[in-house]
Amino acid sequence: MTITLTGQHLTIGAVESLGRQADFAVDPEAESAVEQAADAARAAARLRPVYGRTSGVGANRDQTSTSAQPGRALLRSHGAGWGQPFPCGTVRSALAIRVNQLLAGTSGASGSLLRALVEATRADDAHLPVVHRRGAIGTGDLTALAEVGLTLLGERPRHDGTLQSPVSIDDADALPLMSSSAFTLAEAALGCLELGRLADVAMTVCALSFVALRGNPEAFGPAVARVTPFPGAVTAAAKVSGLVDPSAVAPAQLQDFFGLRTFPQVHGPLLDQIDALRRVVEALVNSGSENPAVLHHDPPTVAHHGGFHQAYLALAVDAVLLALVGSAHTGASRIAHLLTDPASGLPRFLAGPEAGSSGLLILEYDAASAMALLREAASAPRSIQWVSVSAGVEDGASHASASTARLAEAADTYRQLIALELVTAVRALGISGRRVEGELSDLLARCADLAGEPDDHDLAPTVAAAVGIVEQYAAEAPLRST
Repeated sequence: MTITLTGQHLTIGAVESLGRQADFAVDPEAESAVEQAADAARAAARLRPVYGRTSGVGANRDQTSTSAQPGRALLRSHGAGWGQPFPCGTVRSALAIRVNQLLAGTSGASGSLLRALVEATRADDAHLPVVHRRGAIGTGDLTALAEVGLTLLGERPRHDGTLQSPVSIDDADALPLMSSSAFTLAEAALGCLELGRLADVAMTVCALSFVALRGNPEAFGPAVARVTPFPGAVTAAAKVSGLVDPSAVAPAQLQDFFGLRTFPQVHGPLLDQIDALRRVVEALVNSGSENPAVLHHDPPTVAHHGGFHQAYLALAVDAVLLALVGSAHTGASRIAHLLTDPASGLPRFLAGPEAGSSGLLILEYDAASAMALLREAASAPRSIQWVSVSAGVEDGASHASASTARLAEAADTYRQLIALELVTAVRALGISGRRVEGELSDLLARCADLAGEPDDHDLAPTVAAAVGIVEQYAAEAPLRST
């Protein structure tokens, strides 16, 4: 299905699809509005000072450039990104976001720049710009988008080392091109999607552990909506209770340990914060953040503003990472109880009959290792690390780009932790003979090879297989919030 970019309707699901080279078209009316805004920006610059057109940038806002090609000079002076390059899929998603933002019609960028970015978005991996991850501070991806601009001009090599034929763009396009957080938003969109999918898988795996541990279903029943009236908590409780046949589980305890009993209350915030992040990202990818913004075409009116500042995004990402720690802790707790809780009726460490067998003991260590990484990802929230640059003119950057860079790493660790619980729950169910039905039965069928032999053996292939199952299961999950 063709995705139509209008400047108004881009979703994070579409951002991911565009990164994977989905077919897309540009809305003709929105493209026409881009040309009208470019004319208005040029007209406004003849009537009044306009930042980046009649002036320098940053602290040089009080100076007029004497360069013969100020736009080209601006791109060259800002293309100082560093670190590892973004993956090609992220680059393509970011370019698609940039196209959509220009179609919002407030940038003043030329139609030539829009068309050049459209063609760049359609390029195969070999012909994409090489864009480095580091250099942004949450007030626009200046270094990254300068690298894009220099590649379009034929001054920077593409992924295959070749230079593209230079495109013809307006000299005044440099600042509108760079005045965006498209790469930060692409990372946020992709990370939000992956964590959302994994959070859904985590609920299913929790249900397997619930059956293996003979949990008390009261903690997932109708009371949750009354005592924790938040969408995420209600969703988590309904998901787990809907997967479990109450008649198949005789509760082992009057009240379970927190990793089971408070799962709706602790996993629920993760679901809610992921949904909040989605709303923030989708608002920003459909907004023209360029400074200055073209507000009216007749008479031509521009406004200087701070819409490029990504405080909303930084706070939303940090909130997801903080909520992720709580959810992950419940998983680590369930692993520990599956391995050692006497009330479960299971052998210690889910070991075989040979005395002194370690069974799955080491998976509790692996889970603790994963928790340390997730806590580190959430520690010292980036949204509090404000900085002053450019002679104090820009004295409050949000560091949103540092926050979003953590999302993919956190998702990798969370996936590993879910896989560890999956291995443990599958072994526990195999030993206990407790039955599951429906979706849980389908998942268990995929995991037939995870139960393993009863004697101690190399667990690395088992865990790796579980990671693959979680990854595939997550990829098949519907986009709950999109």
